[in-house]
Amino acid sequence: MVSHVQVLMLVLLFLAGLVLIGAGLWMILTREYQDTMKTLAGQSGRISSKSLSDAAVQPMLQGASQLIESITKMVQTALGTGAFLCLLGSTLCGLSLWLSTLM
Repeated sequence: MVSHVQVLMLVLLFLAGLVLIGAGLWMILTREYQDTMKTLAGQSGRISSKSLSDAAVQPMLQGASQLIESITKMVQTALGTGAFLCLLGSTLCGLSLWLSTLM
């Protein structure tokens, strides 16, 4: 006979999986860094068009390119984390459904 505690645990496990899937999709789909990337790319284009031979402009150009690379790595990390959360959530949902068939 199935106890109420087991059913409650299955429901909570399934809901935790749904929350993880939602969090992962939110991380993947928000693209919160996209506007910042566009702004930085535009500004670095302006800086590079001024003068590449000017000694004062080169450190700013290098700083802007390093900042763009850092933001790109941050976006890739966020996408990887979002995909991992979706995978973990799907696993938890599948596990709770599998356990419910055993009861």
